[in-house]
Amino acid sequence: MNKEDILNEEKFEIDRLEILDCKELKFYRDEGNFISLKYRGEDYFNVRLTRLVPFYSKTTYISVAYDNKDNEFVELGVIKDMAELDKDQYEMIDGYLEYKYYMPEITKIYSIKDNNRGFIFVDIDTTSGRKTICIRDWYSNFRMLSESLLYAVDVDGNKYFCPDIEKLDKKSLAILEIFV
Repeated sequence: MNKEDILNEEKFEIDRLEILDCKELKFYRDEGNFISLKYRGEDYFNVRLTRLVPFYSKTTYISVAYDNKDNEFVELGVIKDMAELDKDQYEMIDGYLEYKYYMPEITKIYSIKDNNRGFIFVDIDTTSGRKTICIRDWYSNFRMLSESLLYAVDVDGNKYFCPDIEKLDKKSLAILEIFV
């Protein structure tokens, strides 16, 4: 078997991106208040919606997935742009995604304290108020995703971000400099 035959033989479902036709998507809330979907004559219950590019695009490239009858995770496809949905559908999906991806923005850093046991305690102001968050394994959970984007996950799984650390005050930057 030559190299070209091997490459042609090894095509997986993951190699294809199925763009969903927004005119055929009918999202609704089922009896359990989960988001379900009617699409091309089929019902998909308790669908999972995921932003494929969550930090840079909130309304484009939204994965739509469900569990099939064998409880296997299956991606139905991707909504290329939520703007193609009608107003009610857009509002339902946008509300779900805003709840799922709720991340207060860090606006000020008062202090960062390392307890020398693998945890840091970060006293911050956010768009949801002042709080002290506890972060385990700060190297993985308190990091820069780009030159200016700070992302943090606390021990409870809550997520926080600062879209541009250069816009923080000088004291916040000085405190932050030690840890990023």
